Amino acid sequence: MLVLGASGFLGDRLVERLVLERRARVRVLVRRVMGAVRLARLPVEVLTGDVVDAHAVAAAAEDCDVVFNCVKGTGADASLRRAADVNGVRHAVEAAREQGARVVHVSTMAVYDLPRDGEVDELSPPAPRGDPYSDAKREGERLALALGSRHGVPVVVVQPTVIYGPNAGVHGAEILEELRTSRMLLIDGGAGVCNAVYVDDVVTALLLAATSDRAPGERFLVSGPEYPTWREFIGCFERMLGVSRTVPVSEAEALALWRRSRRRPWLAPDLLRLLREDRALRRRVLATREGALARRLVGHTPLRSLLGGARAPAPPGPAAPPEEELPLAPARPWLVHYLAKRARVRHEKARALLGYEPAFSLADGMCLTEQWARVAGLLG
Repeated sequence: MLVLGASGFLGDRLVERLVLERRARVRVLVRRVMGAVRLARLPVEVLTGDVVDAHAVAAAAEDCDVVFNCVKGTGADASLRRAADVNGVRHAVEAAREQGARVVHVSTMAVYDLPRDGEVDELSPPAPRGDPYSDAKREGERLALALGSRHGVPVVVVQPTVIYGPNAGVHGAEILEELRTSRMLLIDGGAGVCNAVYVDDVVTALLLAATSDRAPGERFLVSGPEYPTWREFIGCFERMLGVSRTVPVSEAEALALWRRSRRRPWLAPDLLRLLREDRALRRRVLATREGALARRLVGHTPLRSLLGGARAPAPPGPAAPPEEELPLAPARPWLVHYLAKRARVRHEKARALLGYEPAFSLADGMCLTEQWARVAGLLG
């Protein structure tokens, strides 16, 4: 079996379970060998190459009966992200065609237009165009299904919701980092529906999609057994850290905060003057995440002289600054609207055709996530 995107959060866990549970022979294609460092303990064949290189994908797929495409375009260049999310799909299906293999393609629920309230399934309307991520993922899954139909390649599309669990980035380590260093907005008090799904439930759906006779040519939304709100979801991470750093605001208040942040004047000269003159303020500022960056710059740039020539004092021990002094980061308008939505994603089709049944409640999944976070040193 070939796993594309094995260095990512989902692909990494998929490889683990293929090897440890299914005793499968697994090959992975990664852009850099270091990207597969977590897989080094497993008996997998590692090839280097990029999904945008058709020859590299074709070589990696040789003698494979299933190609799992877990690739998600990353980086600042939108054209490169799109190349991975669209062109990489073409190469995966064409390579599978040559080997008589099945393709299990990972997409996202973001291809749908989530309503303000109600339910979402595979018949829901597509998301409006304009967002590079959802545009590319929608184009990629449509291309996969079209090429599969044209060339007789069994293609299955799996569309997970909000994936969390050990090694998660956006919905794991990044949330913990935000809560450690700042206060987070809870839009409408966090009443929006999160549609969280534990990573192992998604992997189970991928494994079912690789074997089900009823799966080819279909799209499957994959969600968890519950519908936790964002307040409940973020609250789990607060409890891990032993903090309370969420701030309930209305959608209108969050948008107003964003507008004010865009109009904020540049205060660098006044800030530097205050840092020079007020030692207590300087200590508090340098104890923040932004201050840590400034502290690294002090020893290497003229900023040191602007701060009065003195080396910045070390942060005052492990204690965090008072809650009211932590920054409150504004959220972009698209994120504000997204977090306010209460739409519930249904997975009845996956249950009926794949036999998918999510096994991890939010409590179970977060218990395992906390164990990982503690071992990884993310809880302080």
